[in-house]
Amino acid sequence: MHPDTSADKPVERRQSPRRRVLKGGVVAFNDRYVTLPCTVRDISDGGARLRIEGSITAPDTFELIIEIDGLEAACEVVSRRGNEVSVRFVSPPRKMPPRRLQVVNAIAPVTPPSLRKWPKLAPGA
Repeated sequence: MHPDTSADKPVERRQSPRRRVLKGGVVAFNDRYVTLPCTVRDISDGGARLRIEGSITAPDTFELIIEIDGLEAACEVVSRRGNEVSVRFVSPPRKMPPRRLQVVNAIAPVTPPSLRKWPKLAPGA
């Protein structure tokens, strides 16, 4: 007979699964006159977990803007733990045209791979 370990497991209260992400976002409040940069750590259809650095904390209600995805959502704080804030979306997020694009450039020039052996230069040459 196996002991019942269901009491040891935390209760899952999310209605939709969350996806781990690492994206920059903006917490906007006071009619968007005040903004705080944040990092979106995970997101679902119903909410998100944000990391906000600095001495200013987010209010209980605000708008979350993820520029790279063109996502805007009215949020309500569910919990706070240190510099992390868990929020639920008050209404479904609005999809807007992205305000900026993800552009990643190579630091080193790209050279095609080669199986050819390059000659070693003689010292002093």
